[in-house]
Amino acid sequence: MNAHKRPESFVVHNNIVKKLAPPIHTRAKTTLSNGVRVVTETMPLTQSFALGVWIDAGSGDEARNEHGMAHLLEHVVFRGTQKRSALQIANYLESVGGYVNAFTTKDHTCYYTRALTEHFERSLDLLADIVANPLLRQTDLDKERGIILEEIKSLEDEPEELINDYLDASLFGSHALAHPISGSARSLKHADTQTLASFHARQYAAEHVIVAVAGNVQHDTVCRAAEKFLGHIRHSPVRRRRAVPKRRAATHSSRTKPVQQAHYLAGVMMPQISDEEYYTLAALNVILGDGMSSRLNQSIREKRGLCYNVYSAVNDMRDCAVFSVYAAMEERNLRTTQDLVNRELRALAETPVTNAELSRAKAQLKSSLIIGLESLSGRMNLLAKSELYTSEYEEIEERVAAIERISAAHILALMDKYLRLDEWHTSCILPAQEE
Repeated sequence: MNAHKRPESFVVHNNIVKKLAPPIHTRAKTTLSNGVRVVTETMPLTQSFALGVWIDAGSGDEARNEHGMAHLLEHVVFRGTQKRSALQIANYLESVGGYVNAFTTKDHTCYYTRALTEHFERSLDLLADIVANPLLRQTDLDKERGIILEEIKSLEDEPEELINDYLDASLFGSHALAHPISGSARSLKHADTQTLASFHARQYAAEHVIVAVAGNVQHDTVCRAAEKFLGHIRHSPVRRRRAVPKRRAATHSSRTKPVQQAHYLAGVMMPQISDEEYYTLAALNVILGDGMSSRLNQSIREKRGLCYNVYSAVNDMRDCAVFSVYAAMEERNLRTTQDLVNRELRALAETPVTNAELSRAKAQLKSSLIIGLESLSGRMNLLAKSELYTSEYEEIEERVAAIERISAAHILALMDKYLRLDEWHTSCILPAQEE
């Protein structure tokens, strides 16, 4: 990424991105002496900012004895640092009208704030303290373990979420990506502060930390604050490299739960797809199952009334992507729904999509991209993820041009390469029979 390249403003008209002048915001990147990366987008017409301290480590980076540690650590760090109690952490930004939160994915962990520009240094001070100086006490671990166990129990009552964990187990086998982000009751039972501290030392190392800011804050201001609050973080003594997951032969599983509907999820894992394939996959997702006019919604819900909820989805990760189709219906309609899903997949593999469908998909992708950029949090997330995944920022014009290049032939090729019908894994959750 060119740290000083000024992006051009744009407008979308008749599916063409037209340039406007002059640009009103700038992006920049600096790597601190210890390896912490700072990426910013300065937007002087705003009065606030979105800040994230991102850790390039998630549940997919856990060792065999660490399942659930990334998520547990994200919780425990809020319990206290070397200079702040849990209450002081909670009050530090809320007392000036800001807020702080965090989330863990299979790829990364993010600690983020939103606040007014005048409170930027205060915000980074807090996030850096949480990330770099947590106490990791046993009493805090025990409290958060109980909270996460309740979170896991609540997931059991949400079959639409739970079934994704079942599918991941099938898709990834023995790979760390197979395990739920929250871990399990069994893995959390054996969690201790030594394991947590080891994970923190290895994964929260300087080279894994990215400070991302979008809003009315100057790049130099961010760099000075980052050096002040994060410049002491050391490199990890352990060289880390996550194994790229391998495709597994299709599996089909079914479980019974006390639910009212049958839940069906089919999916395929695609390792290390190219940028062009990703955009093609995104278009395919719109055509197949994203929106009211998608093939799945029209065929299964609108024409036949079999499902209230049916859709497809793309989950893009560091080394792979998962494409899936979900549906919930009365159990007696499960087989018919499966057959209709397979029919739509077969049609996509055998017959080019129509020009109208392709145009709708491109319009949806471009609109989603541009609307997302109207949010400071959206811009901050895009900055960080660009750095995490490719270490460079793709300009809006480049993204739109890539979307415009998608063709019906690209979709057919993607179906043939990754999405053949006999390679889909399936998971079902069925209503338990009443006694």
